[in-house]
Amino acid sequence: MLFNHFNLKTKTLKIISLSLTLSGIIFILASSYIGAAAVRLAMILLLGFCFVNLKMTYVFLSQKDRMKYYIAIAASILGIIKPELTMLLIGAMLLFVTVPPYVNSIKVKDYSDVIMLIINGAGILFAFYCIINARAALNTVVIIIGIILTITGCLALYELFSSGIHAERRAGSKNENRHKGFENTDNL
Repeated sequence: MLFNHFNLKTKTLKIISLSLTLSGIIFILASSYIGAAAVRLAMILLLGFCFVNLKMTYVFLSQKDRMKYYIAIAASILGIIKPELTMLLIGAMLLFVTVPPYVNSIKVKDYSDVIMLIINGAGILFAFYCIINARAALNTVVIIIGIILTITGCLALYELFSSGIHAERRAGSKNENRHKGFENTDNL
């Protein structure tokens, strides 16, 4: 079901499913290292992007735009030094995005969009979690990604083995029928 739309051979599917499972286990076991490395990599890319963009468009930028680039450069340097602060910033931004619609729908008493209320409520809870405990929030996100990768790999492996068993049964029944021939033709 997972990889039915792709035309993959069984050996390729085995490699994909085993690599997904193994990478998920590694994500779970080394969540603190992977989270910090991923944030540092993203901050290095942001730093490079800001430097290149600032250098190329410096003449055309206003003072306000230059200040935004300098703030982004400072934030990326700070994110390289302490990756946990990135989760703190994400928590603050998530709180900034999710609280106003939640409060507005409560003030107006408009509870018709229940899914949006649940999503905003979960966003507020996760934002507080990111603000209160930024390092654990980063590890939690990496562990959740690892669990998703592990489950996907295991499901792909199960699908591969279950489809292989059914294919062998079908091939075995075809071979048995092919050798039998017609009934009562031995006397002819």
